Amino acid sequence: MSAPPLQADVSETRPSGRARRLRLPLAAVLVTGFGALTTLAVATVLALGLVSAGRNTFALLSDKADLALRGVVVRVRHQLDPANAQVAYLNGLVESAVLDTGDRAQMITVLTGALAATPQVTSISFIGPDYRTLRAGRTEGVLWTEEVDQSADQQVIQGVQEARDRRGPYWAPPTWSTDLKTTVLTLRHPVRKGERFAGVLVVAVSLGDLSRFLSELFVDENLSAFVLFDREHVLAHQNLRYLELDLSRRQGGIPLPLVAEVEDPILSRLWEGQVQSPPLGPQTEARLVDVGAESYLFLLRPLEGYGPQPWTVGISVRLDDVGAEIERLQTAALVGIAILLASVAVALLAGLAISRQVARIAAAAASVATLDFRGAPRLPDSRFREISDAAQAFNTMVAGLRWFETYVPKKLVLRLIGQRAAQMGELVSEERQVTVMFTDIRGFSRLAEDLGPTETAALLNQHFGRLAACIEAEGGTVDKFIGDAVMAFWGAPEVQDDQAARALAAARQIALAVAEDNQARAARGEAPVGVRIGLHTGPVIVGNIGSASRLNYTIVGDTVNIAQRIEELAGSLAGTAAEDVLVLCSGVTAAAAGPQPGLEPVGTHRLRGRSGHVELYRLRNDGAALGSGDRPAA
Repeated sequence: MSAPPLQADVSETRPSGRARRLRLPLAAVLVTGFGALTTLAVATVLALGLVSAGRNTFALLSDKADLALRGVVVRVRHQLDPANAQVAYLNGLVESAVLDTGDRAQMITVLTGALAATPQVTSISFIGPDYRTLRAGRTEGVLWTEEVDQSADQQVIQGVQEARDRRGPYWAPPTWSTDLKTTVLTLRHPVRKGERFAGVLVVAVSLGDLSRFLSELFVDENLSAFVLFDREHVLAHQNLRYLELDLSRRQGGIPLPLVAEVEDPILSRLWEGQVQSPPLGPQTEARLVDVGAESYLFLLRPLEGYGPQPWTVGISVRLDDVGAEIERLQTAALVGIAILLASVAVALLAGLAISRQVARIAAAAASVATLDFRGAPRLPDSRFREISDAAQAFNTMVAGLRWFETYVPKKLVLRLIGQRAAQMGELVSEERQVTVMFTDIRGFSRLAEDLGPTETAALLNQHFGRLAACIEAEGGTVDKFIGDAVMAFWGAPEVQDDQAARALAAARQIALAVAEDNQARAARGEAPVGVRIGLHTGPVIVGNIGSASRLNYTIVGDTVNIAQRIEELAGSLAGTAAEDVLVLCSGVTAAAAGPQPGLEPVGTHRLRGRSGHVELYRLRNDGAALGSGDRPAA
């Protein structure tokens, strides 16, 4: 007879048809991966730097200028893109009815809060269909608000009418701000409630901050950066930080300074320069300009997304300043080698540290996989946040599972796992032939009268421990404890052809254990404990039974009731008062068990609450019968 499975085979849970995966040690992956990737990344950058050091002057300058162009583009977008986020956010508030455009106090509060959160934005306005404007602005770091009627302003009327016919945000041409006395760019977003036009949101961004940024960007690089609106007008230039140009009266034109007005003689010769080849990329144009005895290289790149026509981002540099760049690259190469070595060392140490801690978690998880909650080690804390969180969560989980296993039979769970119940998602209730055992302490009420609550609980815990050990040793499942009674069964979850023989063998072992305990109790001057056992074999419904929040793997059916009635009948049989344990089983169980030593018929009896009679057998409570039984292997 084979023993019941006590541990689930992990390989059995692998879905059929799926090839076995190659599993690599985490330590090797982390150490090799961190080291290799760090070496590859740093070494690649270092190699590019060393190769660049050997290039000619023009190529070296082009690489540096390309990075400068990228920096200017990023800065321009950093200055202007928050306007897109703001109008999208405010428009979403209106469309979702969180923000009421008719509530002017609420509008002013929200506009002021949105402006305070975006220092790049100069002002935020909402213009209603009646041309009344709510505006929040910032002047020299101070926030202000106003409400004005612009129904007489033709420029505002034209802007609202244009927005009425549009969908989504759009950048308008540069306009002059009378309040700020500077040119601003405006992002406009039509606001609709359903299909009704509710107004237009206008976010204004000053170009002064961008020029200030360009004046500080490349002070030590001998580079000059600029942004052109078109071939004639300048959006941003380092000289505009110091120039005070009044463009409010520029009638019929764009309120932007002309190239000739920014006092940059090199920039004024830009379009006279010769186009160079090859450029840095398909979107980059290179021009070489001679100004007196000096030669300057311009790199130009289009910048789209801020109006119907692309802007031009440009960088200029004097060719004679390239020599210093070579020295910087050589220094960078030496520093890069040092960084490479340090990075690889740090990566290897980090990989080892992480792998060790993950290995501890894996080892602890392996003990949980076998439901060895008591043997699961407590994981230490870690400096890595995620590993620390995982360790704390694991320790908390194990602490809870240690309590959980006192309520759920561990062997039952392991058997269910072994039968691939985990793959089924749930156990389907089914009819099964099982042998049910009921036990009860004879005269427990009188026995408990002389004991306090603590002593009573200790008596029951010791008693149940002995009985559960005998039942589980014979492959049985303890279903539940009912007061001083125990309900157990054989034949589920795994099929046991010798279930009746196992149940009788467990009854023999219970009788031996109770007799041994009563000897010890008698030596202490305590009253003996008498036990009644009833056994019956028959069909039941077995499976997960209960509510969505609480399930029990249990059995229900008439077989359970008959076993309990047989156990009750044991107390009324004559001549049993002096016996430690009285075991009664039905004729069905006796027939299913086959020849058993000490099993003798006691006639037919009528069970409480049932019609008809049941043939019963009694297991003799003597040493010869209990000790010589043909016990099946557990």
